[in-house]
Amino acid sequence: MVQPIGSTTKPAARPIRSDGRLSRRTRKLAFIFIAFGLLTFFAPVIKVEPPISGKQEWSVLDIAQELQSRLGQENPFALLLVPFAPTYLVLLLSLGAVSFFPFQKLLLGLCAVGLFFLYPFRGVLGGLRLAAFFRASAGGADIRPLWLVLGLVMVVVAFVTWSNAADYAAGPASPPSRG
Repeated sequence: MVQPIGSTTKPAARPIRSDGRLSRRTRKLAFIFIAFGLLTFFAPVIKVEPPISGKQEWSVLDIAQELQSRLGQENPFALLLVPFAPTYLVLLLSLGAVSFFPFQKLLLGLCAVGLFFLYPFRGVLGGLRLAAFFRASAGGADIRPLWLVLGLVMVVVAFVTWSNAADYAAGPASPPSRG
């Protein structure tokens, strides 16, 4: 049956993408948050009390360089000792996924793996380690800001990726009425 001209029926909703690719908006948002997470590698967000080598604030890059110099140049596994190294690897893989393979399930899986690497409080004594982690200590390195930022980046990227399907399901906005 043909609709008469001037009918007020709503236009058909845009179909959900069946290929699972990220929208352009989702790719941009995920790229921005992943890049922000990777910038924490260079920012001095780890505070050390008492200062080590005359520095009180360290970046992950500074720690990596210090470990490399102390363990020797021939040790290829020095970078594995860097705090949050697996999480930074997942962030790099996520950046590649957003850039070259923009699939929703792939990015959600990478976010889940990144959150798994950030969750060191498994096992029977996990609650005690979590309480000790958040308690202010008299000395040592405070990695809480870095841990929280990386965790928030992974959660936000997962949320943005998950909301990608809602962008397509919502469809276009209804056209303005002509009076």
